[in-house]
Amino acid sequence: DRMVENGHQPNIVTYGTIVNGMCKIGDTVSALNLLRKMEKSHIEADVVIYNPIIDRLCKDGHLTDAQNLFDEMHEKGISPCIITYNCMIDGFCNYGKWSDAERLLRDMIERNIDPDVVTYNALISALVKQGKFFEAQGLYDEMLRRGISPDTFTYNSIIHGLCKQTRLDEARQMFDSMDSKGCSPDVVTFNTLINGYCKAGRVDNSLELFREMLIRGIVANTVTYNTLIHGFCQVGDLTGALEKFQEMISSGVSPDAVTFRIMLAGLCSKEELQKAVAMFVDLQKSVVDRQLEDE
Repeated sequence: DRMVENGHQPNIVTYGTIVNGMCKIGDTVSALNLLRKMEKSHIEADVVIYNPIIDRLCKDGHLTDAQNLFDEMHEKGISPCIITYNCMIDGFCNYGKWSDAERLLRDMIERNIDPDVVTYNALISALVKQGKFFEAQGLYDEMLRRGISPDTFTYNSIIHGLCKQTRLDEARQMFDSMDSKGCSPDVVTFNTLINGYCKAGRVDNSLELFREMLIRGIVANTVTYNTLIHGFCQVGDLTGALEKFQEMISSGVSPDAVTFRIMLAGLCSKEELQKAVAMFVDLQKSVVDRQLEDE
């Protein structure tokens, strides 16, 4: 408004910058108002204007509004690009609407817009989370047929899906194939497979993987230790659980409420009530210490 008052008419680049800024702070109402203001000023919006608004609407869960804006683009003859489709697909996937997301995948392919690794990652991850691993694997195969190289996120999703089905040997094979494909596993990859082994009672395999993780220079986090401690408790190895708990502390990894819950449950199940009480005291002390640090 100030620009107009000073006799300067904002152009589409100026509008794009302002719209993008509004969307970054979550102000889609103002961004949409500005879009309508552009129309009244006979400045034609393009895909660059629509993309950040659609992206923000999807992130905030306003999927109907995002779909309406997406449809509006088509009506106005503005061609969505891969970024537009990826925003929409990711939004639908994040809110469990994978069938709508897959419909958009087919739509973009029909319009000769080639999906990329981001497109497939969103869909594969959503399908795995919903327990539809067969469909996820189908999309993974389709991705490879299209010559799209999986990244670490893709592998993590597929390994997670295989672990959920207790297909642990296949998960390990997938893990081993990552290096040969020039894709390095990260802490999430290791945590996922360690968790799969622990749930199946294969603690020895999880420890072997844990050692491999450290050799590779990947720093174990709270999730890693919680998984291992829980794995030991599940097989009744309280000594192993306590050793891993001590190792966690000495490595400078902070235990959280989940750590203490796992340890307390393990101690109580073995009727190690004295140790359980001592750990509860430690938990109270750590909470107090944390409160003092925050003050």
